[in-house]
Amino acid sequence: MLVIFNHLITSFFTAKNLSKGKGFFRFFQIFNIRFFYAFIFIRNKFNKKTFIIEGSDVNIFFKDNKETSFSIVSDLNTKGYHNKLQLDEFNLKQIYNEISLKNSSISFKGQKRIDEKTLSFNNSSNLDDIVKNSKNYNLSHVSLDIDLKKTNYLKDIASSKLLLSMAKNYIGKNEISISSLCYISNPTTISEEEKKDNAQYFHYDNDFKKSLKVFIYLNDVDLNSGPHSFVQFSHNRRFLKHLVSKRIDDEEIISYYGKENIKTFNLSRGSLIIEDTFGLHKANPPTKNTRTVLILVYGDNEGIGIYKNSLII
Repeated sequence: MLVIFNHLITSFFTAKNLSKGKGFFRFFQIFNIRFFYAFIFIRNKFNKKTFIIEGSDVNIFFKDNKETSFSIVSDLNTKGYHNKLQLDEFNLKQIYNEISLKNSSISFKGQKRIDEKTLSFNNSSNLDDIVKNSKNYNLSHVSLDIDLKKTNYLKDIASSKLLLSMAKNYIGKNEISISSLCYISNPTTISEEEKKDNAQYFHYDNDFKKSLKVFIYLNDVDLNSGPHSFVQFSHNRRFLKHLVSKRIDDEEIISYYGKENIKTFNLSRGSLIIEDTFGLHKANPPTKNTRTVLILVYGDNEGIGIYKNSLII
């Protein structure tokens, strides 16, 4: 009961802060998601699992494979993730070159937050420039909030038939939102609190009634580059102790879910990790190399409102 009470208090104050100045109805919408939809049985009962459309863009954006929206959704339903898709080299280069401060806003996490005006970023900075500057300033984590409406290749890939069909089928809605972020993580010495702020401890996302994320590695990622990790099956099975939204260390995750269920994705550039991030997951801290990852967020609506510049499709 103490866990549920703590979850109630956390959900209340999260909803209060995010709905400030937006009225009681918006408060209740956010509280409903944060409190009630954190319970797996409620999430599964009220979210539809309906196939709406089938689509395949394998020969347009992705390397040769036989994946369909059905096979991806099947993996999401059972394991919580799918990692068999990879962008072809041409489209990978196009989206990498398209990301810049002309279509993105930049922010910095962790204790090394710096006034944006003091940094040598400008509206013409491309992704290479941003990565270089983040290293020069020894920043552990940089976030780019990308406005998909100001992109071409990225918007086309995010709304491609295969990904859109997969997302609509899994979420169970004809109309969904798509948001995009780019994270840059650098190897630097930081505190445990900053690691938590950088999402480098296990946690789960509860920003929509139902959603998924697509992580696209923009560089080769190995154990030294801060790979993504996910606890398979945890989107459908989770201990009550972990109901409260908080950061959880590796030892606790292993003791409750088993080391064999932690999947760490050491993959080449262009690889996709499609994931229901309601399951427990984290980014590992890079130790030698920088990791740059593009994230596509698919949700059933605006959710709790933390994602900006969303497309509604």
